[in-house]
Amino acid sequence: MRRLTPFLLALVCVPFACSTVDTEDGDDGGGKKKKEEVDPTYVGVPGITVRQVAIYQSLKRTLMVDGGPGAGEVPLVAGRDAVVRVFYEDDGTYDGSEITARLEVEGGDPIELTAVLGGASVDEDMNSTINFVVPGDRVGQSFNYSVGLLVEGDEEDENSAARWPAEGLESVAVEGPQNKLRVILAPFQYNYDGSGRVPDMSPEAVEGYRQRLKAIYPVSDVEVSVRQATPWNQYIGPGGEGWQQVGYTVYGFRQQDGTPDDVYYYGIFDPEASFYAYCGGGCLLGVTLLNNQPPATGSVDLRLALGVGFPQYAADTMAHELGHSHGREHAPCGGPDSVDPQYPYAGAKIGIWGLDTVSMQLISPDTYTDIMGYCEKQWVSDYTYKALLARGQNVNLPDIHGATRVPAAMIGIDAKGHATFAGESTAPVNLGGRSVKASFVDSHGNRNEATARYFEYDHLPGG
Repeated sequence: MRRLTPFLLALVCVPFACSTVDTEDGDDGGGKKKKEEVDPTYVGVPGITVRQVAIYQSLKRTLMVDGGPGAGEVPLVAGRDAVVRVFYEDDGTYDGSEITARLEVEGGDPIELTAVLGGASVDEDMNSTINFVVPGDRVGQSFNYSVGLLVEGDEEDENSAARWPAEGLESVAVEGPQNKLRVILAPFQYNYDGSGRVPDMSPEAVEGYRQRLKAIYPVSDVEVSVRQATPWNQYIGPGGEGWQQVGYTVYGFRQQDGTPDDVYYYGIFDPEASFYAYCGGGCLLGVTLLNNQPPATGSVDLRLALGVGFPQYAADTMAHELGHSHGREHAPCGGPDSVDPQYPYAGAKIGIWGLDTVSMQLISPDTYTDIMGYCEKQWVSDYTYKALLARGQNVNLPDIHGATRVPAAMIGIDAKGHATFAGESTAPVNLGGRSVKASFVDSHGNRNEATARYFEYDHLPGG
């Protein structure tokens, strides 16, 4: 019976990935030899080659392909959740047994899962690859990693092709610093029709806005808070009627609230009870001023946008309009005005594969279009993603804050070129926009000349 003991113990230990050996010294007090656990030896799966390793934080970045460096299509962002996909190939000798897939990332324990491998991996099938979810706190100033597709075996059976790299860790630069996009939702209570209607600001609705922004903006996290609803008695129409007046009000919130410079305001309202009642004959969904001067940061005062709160379009409209607040022009899809002449892909295609790292839904570059266009099935292109990161990592620079402010008058220009006094405020002395000559009459009836700064609306004539 004693000779059977190691065999029986091995059967018990297999599910727990352990093994035992006899020790020569000491006993268990009953005259039996002690057993101690030893870690099993893992080797690369015979017949399997790791062909590609890619990391997704919204879009695909190839880390390795066929043993060489990847293309580095998009920058990585520190502190942002990620998914690592391992693409492999079977030469026909893999026996179909369960394997252990291991991702090692410097600074923490390995991430492991078990799987049975298929034939060959392809971009369009998540089930054809080994997929590791990597928490954002594992993505630091560099991403140092290794992957292995492993089985228990003897060292002489090692297949190094099933590992990358064969030894040690591969180091990848993380270009994007840890940063947070902060947005204040500023709902308006629509009283013009007597309804007192306010868009849905429930925790679930607010989380939906947050998740959409986090999915496509190159940030470590998104913070969305809600301002107290502002009563609104004026008409807001589907053709843009009344939108300017709402915009002037949102413009003033920053000063009223004493909000930090990096925060974006988003005014939101429901002029009708449903989207179909509002937009049956065509409509404006959102508007803002293109905030592209100075190019690196835009203007603090123009970190704002407006949009309707109908659930079918609210989150994408906000993502689009805040893109304009980040200085992005339109992508060429759906016939918008002010198309970015540098946009690299016809039809506003996104250029490379994407992945929603929450739902694990793949985003095809053949069917999805950029969030800055007007077409359906929207994601973010590598072109827009890089530009949003360049803007986002600049808005918190110390030398952007605290610029001297001076008194300023706001003048609205409508589609016919008519000017309307919109109130007094202050503006930084380094305010961007296009320089224009203006004349005005002061309280004594004297006509004066001045240099003004003009900002165009993105979806309306005027500014």
